[in-house]
This record gives sequence, structure tokens and C-alpha cells, in this order.
Amino acid sequence: MSRVYAVSEDFIDWINYSAKSAYPDEFICFHGDCDGVIREMILVSSTYGRGISTIDDWMTPSGMQKTGTVHSHPEYSNEPSDMDLDFFRHYGGIHIITCRPYDRTSWKAYDSSGRVVDLKVVP
Repeated sequence: MSRVYAVSEDFIDWINYSAKSAYPDEFICFHGDCDGVIREMILVSSTYGRGISTIDDWMTPSGMQKTGTVHSHPEYSNEPSDMDLDFFRHYGGIHIITCRPYDRTSWKAYDSSGRVVDLKVVP
């Protein structure tokens, strides 16, 4: 795993499209990077619901390098809940939360302790 320093515009667009499609339920997946830029959605067996989502990391194909998770909130806050913080600590890496209106400005990244991580947005 490279040191993650950025996220691609396309990735942001993809997660927001997925979040809109799942709304009013939450969307969740893992993500991967290419040379330190988050570009890959890693979709595995997950359960989406109102106010909660779960993900089965044992379903991740072998050889896929996860750099963290992304999930959506169905409201206008991308701040982590207490459950989100527990989830972050369990998985480590970089965690992205996107929220309504699900656009290029509605997401925020966090580390496994829930501290905001400033990621560049690149093409």
C-alpha cells in the first residue's frame, strides 16, 4: 500500500453516484489506490440500510490491496458517528464519508482515529 495523498475526481463522482443510487440507505465499499491516489472502488458483499451499513471484508478478492473504506450518510453531515469511529479503528487506513447533496464538495476523509485527513483532488 502506498502512502495515500490524493483522491481522483472520477472516484469522488463514482462514490457519489453510488450514494445517490442507494439513497435513502447508506452505501459502503472498500477503496484502493494507485501510486498513492485513491482510484478504485472495491465492491464486496455488503448490507445497506437506513442509518447503518455493513461490509464483509472476508469477501475481498485475494491480492486486492485495500487502503480504507468509503460510505455515505443520507443526511447533510459527513462527520463520523460513534459507530463510524469504531468502524474506522477496526479497519485502519483512510475512511471517506460522503453526504447529501452527493457532489464533489460533500465528502471528507478521516484516519483510523477519526482525525480529518486532507487529500488532494486530482484528475
